[in-house]
Amino acid sequence: MDISVREACRSLEAQGALRRRLRGSPDGLVAYVRELLGDQMPADLEALYREGVEAIGDFRAVIPKWNERPERRREGLLRALLPAQAVPIFSDGAGSLYGLDLSSGVASPAVYFFDHEDLFERPRWAAGSSLGHFLLLLGQHDRAIDEGRTPGWERGIDPDIDKCPRAPPIWRAG
Repeated sequence: MDISVREACRSLEAQGALRRRLRGSPDGLVAYVRELLGDQMPADLEALYREGVEAIGDFRAVIPKWNERPERRREGLLRALLPAQAVPIFSDGAGSLYGLDLSSGVASPAVYFFDHEDLFERPRWAAGSSLGHFLLLLGQHDRAIDEGRTPGWERGIDPDIDKCPRAPPIWRAG
């Protein structure tokens, strides 16, 4: 069963793991990103922007800077993963990115980890079978490390994570 971006955000917010931006309407941002991506914007990405997520735990959302005045708009990292057919959604804080797959053409695509050491050429490992599942996994990341969870704990939250077509889950990525 899939979980929507909205449901995942509500759950994370209730846990105190999600911070939101306190800026205006996301309509301009959505239109701007849709234009930059050439109308190739998955519904889940739009839902994430509409939720106004700034960070989950220590992981900051990758959001272009939109402004009504075109000269003040900034793409930031938005195009960093386009050669690998993905759009960045979160930073790991160390130079690598989590990206939403654009190659599948589905409304709820998988999320992958792109390592800066690979120059973002390809996904290193699957981070979530959908954006909703990925958000929940990201919210558990630090706790899983602190608790010393065994490899594959992610399947308890995202039972389809090992079915992502472009890369294996982290415990099989090597």
